[in-house]
Parts: sequence; C-alpha cells; structure tokens
Amino acid sequence: MESCLYEGHVVHTRQYPVFHSFKYSLFMLCVDLNELQQIFNPYWFWSSKSWNLACFRRKDHLGDPKISLDTSARDLVEQKTGSRPLGPISLITHFCYFGYRINPVSFYFCFDKNKKKIDSIIAEINNTPWGEQHCYVFKCAPNSKKKIDKFAFDKAFHISPFISMDSKYIWSLTEPSNTFSVEMETWKNHKKILQVNFNTVRTKISHASLRRVLIQYPLITFKVLWGIYFQAFRLWLKKAPFYSHPKYQKATFKT
Repeated sequence: MESCLYEGHVVHTRQYPVFHSFKYSLFMLCVDLNELQQIFNPYWFWSSKSWNLACFRRKDHLGDPKISLDTSARDLVEQKTGSRPLGPISLITHFCYFGYRINPVSFYFCFDKNKKKIDSIIAEINNTPWGEQHCYVFKCAPNSKKKIDKFAFDKAFHISPFISMDSKYIWSLTEPSNTFSVEMETWKNHKKILQVNFNTVRTKISHASLRRVLIQYPLITFKVLWGIYFQAFRLWLKKAPFYSHPKYQKATFKT
C-alpha cells in the first residue's frame, strides 16, 4: 500500500457508569515500512532518519531499536501466531513533532505475499504517564472477503485509570484504503463502558499536504497529551470510579 496521510476525527463516548463524550480532529501517517527510509527525503521539515520538525524515531516503536522495524514486526507476528507475514507492512502512527511525541496507538497492517489481503494486524499501545508499551497481535481470517476485521479479547494492559483490568474489548478495523476507520468497544459485566470511533479519509503525501498538516495541527502531540489529562480531570469531577495501575496499587486494592 502506498504511503499516505489519514485525516479525520476521533470520538470517545463513555456510557457507564457516567456519561462522558468528546471529539477531536487529528491526522496520522500511513507509511509502508519498505519506503520508510526514503519517502520523506524530498520534503523539508520531515525526516525518517534524523531530527526534524516532524520525524520518525525507531526507538518509539516495538522491538530492539538496533533491528529494523519491519523485521521486528514480522518477528513479533511469527512469535504470537506461528506464521510469518510475507508481504509489505503498512504502519499507521504519529511521528515525533517539534521534539515531542505521544502516540496512544499505532497499527501495523501486515499483508500476504500477494499484497492483496491483510494477513495480520499489530496494535501497539502506549500508556501515559507510565511510558509503557504493549502489543496486541491479531491473525486475520484466511479467505475472508470482508473489508472489516473484528476481534474480541481480554484487556491485558493498563491504559486509563477509569477502566478496570477485568474488562473486555471488541475492536473493528477497516482495511486501509481511501478511508480508514477503527471502532473500539470496552465491555464489563455485559455492559458497554466505552466506545471509541476513529474515522479518517486518505490524503496523498505531497509538499502541500505535509506543509498543511504541520500548519493545521502544529502541536498535535501536545493536543493529544492535553486531551488525555483534561478529559481525565472531567471524569474525576463526575466521580467516575478510579483504578490504580496494577503495578503500583496497594496489595489490598481490588479492581
């Protein structure tokens, strides 16, 4: 898949035990890992090799920084599923902007050897402020003609202090094309706690589009960070239940 930009909105709707909703506009980059080292060479202010106003940093992503991200992603899928993806890998992510990066989730779409179907998906999750990272790996159904993959699984990584670890996820992801969408549902005791919708439209990478997003979203990472803390404060005011990080909670604390 050709590298591109995805621009759109993310909507969070918390339904239980308190109602809370918000919407933000944002963009993410979709980069073919085979093109990563060359694609931004013609563009001022963008880089995948060194510091710039917008830059890719290998250390921010899964695996050993000394090993290429493409190889590390294939190794992880093989480790988790028993089969190694043989086609190209497209990464949808945030870069580092103005020297700072915060990236709640990145998606790796691993295609089959014929470059036509998605073999597997990696969801790379980062939590704030703990600075931890966790990857969920999904094997896509073979011979499926659907453009939407749906996965149900247990929560295994602490992200929000307002959602307990004994929750379950149902995620639906569309194949990246002219549009890209993700729906993430969080459930507990047969009740939907939270729904997150991310809907975007594809934009071609060019001098004009890259310049425009830096102007339109100049401090997107700070916007994401501010949004995390501001919405957490609003939830606290609404007296939403609070759950400490499992690593730091007292032994008597139960979720």
